[in-house]
Amino acid sequence: MRSFIANSCLVVALLVLALLVGVQSVAYSADYIAGQLFKLESYRAIGMDEADVYRYAQQTAAYLRGKLVDPNVKVTLAGEESWFLNEREVLHMVDVRHLFQLARYAVGLLSLALLLVGVMAWRRSQLANYLKALSRGSALAILVGILLVLLVNTDFNRYFTLFHLLSFDNDLWLLDPAADQLINLLPEQFFANAAGQAAFRAVGLLLMLSIAGYLASKKRVGGWAGRN
Repeated sequence: MRSFIANSCLVVALLVLALLVGVQSVAYSADYIAGQLFKLESYRAIGMDEADVYRYAQQTAAYLRGKLVDPNVKVTLAGEESWFLNEREVLHMVDVRHLFQLARYAVGLLSLALLLVGVMAWRRSQLANYLKALSRGSALAILVGILLVLLVNTDFNRYFTLFHLLSFDNDLWLLDPAADQLINLLPEQFFANAAGQAAFRAVGLLLMLSIAGYLASKKRVGGWAGRN
């Protein structure tokens, strides 16, 4: 029973860690943000030019990383220069960055926890077993992650809305297309694509962990056998 609980905790920790890293790698990439906006052509609907798309993407990525204190950026819409975000949108972006700050803390804590468990296993001469568990846990996390992706894809709008309800304690995320340009520039499809890309990167990370854990455990066992 204790082994089942420990393995379950490992799978959950690995899955959460990989998903958070995947989301961060997407959100912190100005190239990805700009690329999606060009692909969806949502910027055309609000009269934004390509130079401003890059400027917005760079500002947003840097802000979410914590490199800038202001999410707003001046752009030219329909021939007039103005701040892109209104007050409501700025306040919402403050909330969003807070989530990313929490995500950074979570990534750090989970990484530290996995490292400490590895050190404890090494001190107890159980490192090979831990590496095997890490490999199996990563593989199981991939399977669970795929199931979650399939579930979310059945109704992305429903789960996207649920995410907002659970993550925010206000209604600032309820933007009005008639008054708020952010929702026009970033339609739901943008977030669906971003979520898919984050999941893809998370699976890639877990796959590398699984393979690395397996190979390292075999090498470790082989090394011990050679010394014995």
